[in-house]
Amino acid sequence: MHKQRDKSIQLAEHMQSCSLCGNRCHTDRDKGEPSLCGASATAEVSHIEVHHGEEPPISGTRGCGNIFFHNCSLSCVYCQNWQISNDDAEAYRYLSAGELADEMLKLQDLNVDTLGLVTPTSHLPTLIPALEQARKRGLSLPIIYNTSAYDTVTSLHLVEGLVDVYLPDMKYGSNDAGQIYSGVADYVNVSRAAVKEMVRQVGGLKVDSRGIAQSGVIIRHLILPGGMADTVEVLQWIAQELPHTVPVSLMSQYKPAFQVADGLFPELQRKITRHEYEFYLAAAEEVGLEYLFVQDLQSAEVFIPDFSRAHPFDP
Repeated sequence: MHKQRDKSIQLAEHMQSCSLCGNRCHTDRDKGEPSLCGASATAEVSHIEVHHGEEPPISGTRGCGNIFFHNCSLSCVYCQNWQISNDDAEAYRYLSAGELADEMLKLQDLNVDTLGLVTPTSHLPTLIPALEQARKRGLSLPIIYNTSAYDTVTSLHLVEGLVDVYLPDMKYGSNDAGQIYSGVADYVNVSRAAVKEMVRQVGGLKVDSRGIAQSGVIIRHLILPGGMADTVEVLQWIAQELPHTVPVSLMSQYKPAFQVADGLFPELQRKITRHEYEFYLAAAEEVGLEYLFVQDLQSAEVFIPDFSRAHPFDP
């Protein structure tokens, strides 16, 4: 009981001076002050969908019940979920903790293999009590925390014991790239500290007899054209700093979107080539990474959603 009371106090403090993500903007969300990410006092949910295109231990055969949250803490110029994730998007609902718990249980009733929380960090004041309520009401699915990795260690402490699998996207190997393409000055420092904390909490990937993730960390990395994400540096750090039981999902699905598709950032206005993807697969092997999830180069046409449709991930 004492631990729960302390968590409630911490969440209340974040509502008055928010530092849940690496922006640490210290906005008073209770008073409706504009935060850098745009999050308000109540969780904003943009979309709920059973998705079959996550990594095999997450999607399984029955899919991952994904809850997509509005207002990401980054401002990626090539955001693949731009239709629902940024502050200009209009399609979202305000959900209380009880309503959010209801949605989690509805997804479980669809017999999915896992429950995914997509860009959840800004919404922890609603999400944490929702998870606690849903667990008491019978939620038993592995909880997947799908994040940009721009999380503070403090916020990750708050979800310890509630999250089973962390799915961070380690986007960049340099702070310069994070500043240019995602609008934050210290992405590398924040994301590396966050991923180390995730590994401390849940360790390497563990699956059940069906191959479904039960706990652990899977790191995603999206390759950008021309090496603009400093991919080699990302792979080297993972190999040197993390256990080999932590898989890396090396994604080839980049496709110009959002501001890039509007003609900005000419260096990003193409898909990656087969040669580029094979180069980074070889680099992963060279630095000692053995546990990899890979994609076909056609994945850009398969896995990029269109949220203007009722079922955004349908081909």
